[in-house]
Amino acid sequence: MFRPVVRCYLLSSGVDAEELKGRIRRRLPSLLAQVVSSRLLGSETVAELLVWQTLYAKSSASLMAKTPEMDLLLRVAGTTQISEAIALAGAKRGEASILIASGSRGDLARLTSEFRPGMRLQRRRLTPPESMLIEKAATLNATRG
Repeated sequence: MFRPVVRCYLLSSGVDAEELKGRIRRRLPSLLAQVVSSRLLGSETVAELLVWQTLYAKSSASLMAKTPEMDLLLRVAGTTQISEAIALAGAKRGEASILIASGSRGDLARLTSEFRPGMRLQRRRLTPPESMLIEKAATLNATRG
């Protein structure tokens, strides 16, 4: 069974995160790529669990949005409202952000060699607030309506 790999990279405030995400999507269309505010994620472990929730929702035809990338942003923000997710969790021009990328090891190797996205976030045990974020994200499908 294919188990996607998740990597997170800290992007400096000088990087145009949306432009980078667009270039990545054009060059590596099989890669799930989303940029989020650096204020919301402290470790790659959190992003990995949220990505897995999104990919499970995709496989069961229960995404909360039209695309997996937007579903992931909703989960990071902890809301089912797209405008609220963009306001809370979206990357802002002039601020540091985090690139969340998921796909095959080959795609991620191409990502790092072609785009050199920056410092990778560390993996670590979840903190209690992070555990609550994961739990909330997992229940968003049930609460939407």
